[in-house]
Amino acid sequence: MDWALRYWALLGIPGRDIDQGRLHAPIDLSLQRSPDAGWVLETSRIAKSGVIQTCLVVFVLVWTAIETTCRYSSYFNIPETTKAVRFSLPYELLSQLLRGAAFTFTLIGGYHYYQYWYDAPPVGLAFILGLARLIVTPKWQRVILHQINFLLLTSLVTMATAYLLPSLRMRSDEEVEKAAIGAIGSLAFASLIALMTPREWGPPPATENMVVNKYISEAQPTPEETSSWFVRYFSFGWLTPLIWKGWRTQVDMEDIPGLPWYDEPSLLLDRILRVREKYKTTMWTVLYFQRSEIIAMTLWVASSFAIELVAPFAMYQILNYISSPDDASLHPIIWLALLFMGLMGKSITMQQYVFTSTRLVVRLKSAMTQELYHRALSSMELEDDVINDIATRGAQEQRTQSTSAGRLANLMASDVDAVFRARDAIISLVGVPVGIVISIIGLCKMVGWTSLVGLAFLVLSMSFPVWISRMMGKTQRKVKLAQDSRISLISEYLEAIKAIKYFSWEDAIMKRIQEAREKEQKELWHICLWYALLGQCGELIPVVTLLLIFSLYIGVIKQPLTAPIAFTTLSVVMTLRRNMGYVSQMSRNLTDAHVSIERLDKFYSNTTPLTQYPEGRLQIEEATFRRSKRAPFMLKDISIDFVEGGLNIIKGQSGSGKTSLLLSILGETTLEKGMVTRPSDVAFASQTPWLQSETIRDNILFHASFEQVRYDRVIQACCLGMDFEELPKGDLTEVGENGTALSGGQKSRVAAARALYSKAPLLLLDDIFSALDAKTAASVWKHSFCSDMLKGRTVVLVTQMPWVASQADLVITLEAGTVKTIERNVGVVRTPVGLEYGTTNNEAYQESSTTLKVSLAPDENRAVSSKKMKDEISNEMSASGTSGRFTFLRYMLHFGGPGYVILALASNVISNAVLLGTTWWLSVWVNAYNKKEAVNVAFYITIYAAFNFGQAFLSGISSLIFNRGAWLAARKLHRGLIQGVLNVSLGWWKNVPVGRVVNRFSRDVGSLDSQLSSAVQYFIDAGMAIFFRLGAVSSIMPIFMLPALCTVGIGIVCGEMYIRTAVVLKRLVSSSQSPVFSQFSGSMSGLAVIRARQNMPEMFRDQLADRLRSFSRFQETSFNLNRWVGVRIDFVAALVTVCAGAIAVWKVGVVEAGLVGFSLSNATGLNSQILYLVRFMNDMEVELQSFHRVEEYVKLPAEDEKHGLRQPDTDSEGHEDSSLLEVPDDWPRTGAIEFRNVTVRYDPDGPDILKDISLRFKAGQRIAVVGRTGSGKSTLVLSLLCFTHIVSGQILYDGVDITRISRKRLRQALTIIPQEATLFNGTVRTNLDPSGTVPVQILEKALRSCTGIASFDFGESSGDNQISEAETMDGNDSIKPTERTPLLSSSPSSSTSPITGSGSGSILTRGALSLDTRVLAKGENFSHGQRQVLSLCRALVRKSKLMLLDEATASMDYETDRGVQVALRQELDAGDEKTRTLVTIAHRLRTIIDYDMVVVMGGGRVVEVGSPRELYRDKGVFWEMVRFSGEGEDLEGLLKGMTVEV
Repeated sequence: MDWALRYWALLGIPGRDIDQGRLHAPIDLSLQRSPDAGWVLETSRIAKSGVIQTCLVVFVLVWTAIETTCRYSSYFNIPETTKAVRFSLPYELLSQLLRGAAFTFTLIGGYHYYQYWYDAPPVGLAFILGLARLIVTPKWQRVILHQINFLLLTSLVTMATAYLLPSLRMRSDEEVEKAAIGAIGSLAFASLIALMTPREWGPPPATENMVVNKYISEAQPTPEETSSWFVRYFSFGWLTPLIWKGWRTQVDMEDIPGLPWYDEPSLLLDRILRVREKYKTTMWTVLYFQRSEIIAMTLWVASSFAIELVAPFAMYQILNYISSPDDASLHPIIWLALLFMGLMGKSITMQQYVFTSTRLVVRLKSAMTQELYHRALSSMELEDDVINDIATRGAQEQRTQSTSAGRLANLMASDVDAVFRARDAIISLVGVPVGIVISIIGLCKMVGWTSLVGLAFLVLSMSFPVWISRMMGKTQRKVKLAQDSRISLISEYLEAIKAIKYFSWEDAIMKRIQEAREKEQKELWHICLWYALLGQCGELIPVVTLLLIFSLYIGVIKQPLTAPIAFTTLSVVMTLRRNMGYVSQMSRNLTDAHVSIERLDKFYSNTTPLTQYPEGRLQIEEATFRRSKRAPFMLKDISIDFVEGGLNIIKGQSGSGKTSLLLSILGETTLEKGMVTRPSDVAFASQTPWLQSETIRDNILFHASFEQVRYDRVIQACCLGMDFEELPKGDLTEVGENGTALSGGQKSRVAAARALYSKAPLLLLDDIFSALDAKTAASVWKHSFCSDMLKGRTVVLVTQMPWVASQADLVITLEAGTVKTIERNVGVVRTPVGLEYGTTNNEAYQESSTTLKVSLAPDENRAVSSKKMKDEISNEMSASGTSGRFTFLRYMLHFGGPGYVILALASNVISNAVLLGTTWWLSVWVNAYNKKEAVNVAFYITIYAAFNFGQAFLSGISSLIFNRGAWLAARKLHRGLIQGVLNVSLGWWKNVPVGRVVNRFSRDVGSLDSQLSSAVQYFIDAGMAIFFRLGAVSSIMPIFMLPALCTVGIGIVCGEMYIRTAVVLKRLVSSSQSPVFSQFSGSMSGLAVIRARQNMPEMFRDQLADRLRSFSRFQETSFNLNRWVGVRIDFVAALVTVCAGAIAVWKVGVVEAGLVGFSLSNATGLNSQILYLVRFMNDMEVELQSFHRVEEYVKLPAEDEKHGLRQPDTDSEGHEDSSLLEVPDDWPRTGAIEFRNVTVRYDPDGPDILKDISLRFKAGQRIAVVGRTGSGKSTLVLSLLCFTHIVSGQILYDGVDITRISRKRLRQALTIIPQEATLFNGTVRTNLDPSGTVPVQILEKALRSCTGIASFDFGESSGDNQISEAETMDGNDSIKPTERTPLLSSSPSSSTSPITGSGSGSILTRGALSLDTRVLAKGENFSHGQRQVLSLCRALVRKSKLMLLDEATASMDYETDRGVQVALRQELDAGDEKTRTLVTIAHRLRTIIDYDMVVVMGGGRVVEVGSPRELYRDKGVFWEMVRFSGEGEDLEGLLKGMTVEV
């Protein structure tokens, strides 16, 4: 730079002497320049030269011209009539006044001293542009705003450098001109006003996507978007009103700032779909989708790690000044200011990096969750677990099969999170290298070439952490696999909690989940060990580097270890150490993300789009369908010309392919050949009704507009009016999760009503009559099929009702996947069932059509949806509860008791004490040189190494102690969580969505596994570090206690204000995420129903976007609160650090340099420690919410406890009435049942459901319970299982009051075959006997008894799709695959040898159903009838004295039904004494026509009791049901042929 300065000096810049008014020659700077301060004068001379000012003016003029002519016309085009926010006039006028003052001062200075003229043009240009902003239109105002601010800031820096910097030299006598001071002050205030001025807001640009436009066009400016630059980048002050309210009172949802338009979920989905289409892979999709944020994060983090080293440099200069104040050339205030700016600069840049990265988190979470949902709605289910194949590469062990819904839930909950948790890889890839390079350069300046040796060791030693990271990656894959299996099991079992309760399988299911959990925890512990080893590397590598540098510097270069060298080197190396810690911390996240990205890529690359058919009338021509490419069962050569606008019936035996044909019409199967045409809009009612967890009305409307007249007709057609009168809120009653608040018949009719209410031209109805009683079915038939309700609409109905086929336009009979017959009934007229018998009793058909006459205006839909969303979040918030400040101690007690807690705390205290000892020993070492004595280098360096290695070892031990304790706590809490949710009363599940509970097992348990223990450990560690640092500095400089305590106090107050709001926000985040989980899991069960309707997937995507809109809003605010508290604590901590430096400068010569270095080193670290304390305190409070939520479910009362029952004990008060009765092991001996004046409610405060029931069933009898849907039949059966509240009376089972014995013991003593058969993922063996206690011979016998009822003979899949043949037991018939045949090629049974049955001599051949046959989740590879037959097998295995059938055979064909009844009769008649009782709820009267007793229910009361013959003869309600059954003549013949038993 000297040559340039000499050149400018030779030019001779003219000036005017202010006092004498004459010209003078330029000053000879060489006379005043000292070697150390030369750069100050050189910099000042360049700033005065005018070159910088000229360049500024030219640059701004060119910038303005380019922006005006090019970019403005396209990107910044803002119409004059938009709702854009204009500038604030008071701010603008004040800014313009200050610009004018600055311009005036520069003109005055230029008049007296020509050199000032160079400062006038840029300031004057800013003033002129400011005047233009006051008079031009808004679009021109925005163009010139940035130029004005740029000119103000650069002019301020230039003038301050030119006139103020030289005066900061030691012993300087230069004076600054008053005009310069005025100009600089005016520019400073003008720049400050510019920073504080609210920003102008413009509306979002229009997009091509109309859905996106609908939302962003309504966008309003949020506080974040209109905040000033100072608030946006320095203080995050737009959150201050929220913080203040949270400090004074409770924050609610309305107080949370809105979501900016650029974070709108629908906009993010549109963008990521476009990027995915272009880049395919997840990694490149994410990188391009958020490229702007990633670039910004890179710049911020590079700046932060570079600025971070300014503070050590300032400390080096301060220590230099303290060591030799007389040699200083610059005033120490420069270094104190540099120390403050370094700390604050690092804080601001890092906070901006985190702010940008958390914005990336919100966007990725929203976009990727929607993308997964979008793909799931538009694709067929994955037939194999390809996602987890990557987790078992090279592994030969058998793994647990996960379900499709479980995998998708884990992809959303775990893998998407893992992707954005890797965002801090930018720190490792950019920040750490930048920091290392600058650190090494600084070390080279201080200690010479020895730093290069340290750098070489640092680089070479990195290979070990890399190897550890790879091993962690392999282990992480296993963890992901185990998590998938566990979450799949939990999701599957919780969705079938009713079946688990029915069979009292809680202990067996708990054992299976625990086995999956143990596999997961085994790998999690391995992760902990690898992580601890990686942490040790991060601790030891910088320590060894420091020891190498010190050893070489002292021993080889022979230089003394002075305080500036020692403590600055220590500070830099500790920075390196922390940076290495970033790498080790990020390694776990990177390995997680790598595995998750592979899993996501597997999912996206293996999904198959739904089969799309040409639009037209429903017709199938020579088509062959398979459920999946590997499925052996197929619908082969199907050709059907359906009657358009007519009724088309599909019938056939169980497993013949009826449901598969409907799914094939919907495109849910693979079309191998042929052609299909169908309308684009189809209404589908599945065999197992799928309902949303909403009101009945919402389920029927299914996002359609409300039409009162049409709605009333549909209600009447489906006979729902009477049900609405009985329900507490009519059609506004919430149906609950999976329709738990409704009976089976009510669910079926609501699903049918949904199809009828739609305006779809094609209706596919899968066996909707099976769950209805005869009279209700007849009424539905009359009002729906015999009226003009379905006029002009094509209906395809699957049914087993024999009387329906004769009134259909087309009847298709299926057999083994082929069309057996097609019958056409030309000119058929559909008539009500009763007219066949000459009945004109119209009252029998009358159904109340009462509905709530509340119509919804179109404009209210969004308001209702918004209110419902708030209610969902509020309910979840109330379910989450609150946690106290010291809950972490209660959490730590789960580590292993008080002794373990004391051990963990003691290890942390000792580790921090030894860490402080390393710095103290370094000060002792430095002071030894200052005493001018011989220094034993080996002694000092050995002790120093011992301190460092000891601290690293103790830190690792402390980490392992915490991790082990957390591992034990997570195991214990998970076990308690399973016990809590499985043993709680079934009534608890009515108001708790399964998604909420799954959220506990996924997110909250995940927090217990990793985040919570780390947060607690780091919080304790930061608190201990502050305590030791304050003590260390105060022991050297007692006066430092005052600013230190003030700083800690302010930090605690800020932290307390922040935490009160942050905890509420975190609960809102967790609560708003549960509806997302619920919709995700709920939609997966009804994909076929959703996708059948035209535009319905888009509506569900919009519904998910609504939920994500709330979630993103809360999550974004929660993240930003961290920034708010972070900058404030950094500010006060930087001030206290500067105070420590100022005290050290003030005490120069009083305190030894080594001790000053010791104090400054600890004081400099205070700011980060205080921030860490508050941050980790918040993290701990936030993560403790997960502990509280888990603990809340752990403490759920078990069923017996809730009903006031307890185990018999030695209660001194002798409350015998509340004790459980001890029944003998052989109880019950008979199946005798007696109801004594029983009144039953579902809820203690609810209405009476059963009223004054008195019945007596003798042992060995077969009893049928019949009645209209909703009459109380199922309640009667549930009362026998103690799932209801018995208000009065008694129910005796074999002479024992069932309310006085354990619920679990009661349910083990009887068996129920429910209406909806539930099968679990596993094998036939695990489904028949989950506990594994039943002998194999009994299982095989039961299986043989059932395999003859329905077709369970399977073929194998081969490459050419041919079905292999196997010999049946008679050796003549070939085995044919049936609908939903298990994939035997992937099951153990396909390769097992024949199993010889004991006792009967029959053989289960290869390819037949066996105990090892694989069962998919929910029994998806079996037909509905086959699942019911397997439920019968369960009943036969249990050998119970009382068997309950709840409409178990309704969906079976008559042949299969007959086989079930024969099997039951044989089972009941087995043995010498008939002691086993059968109670059957039946709508199909043919099933129970030969029973011993019939109980007719109505309105919760017993209407008729007697034998079928007696009741028919009395011509009461039962007689009427027979007449309306559609097969009255056949039943009458059977009754007449029966003999009356005496």
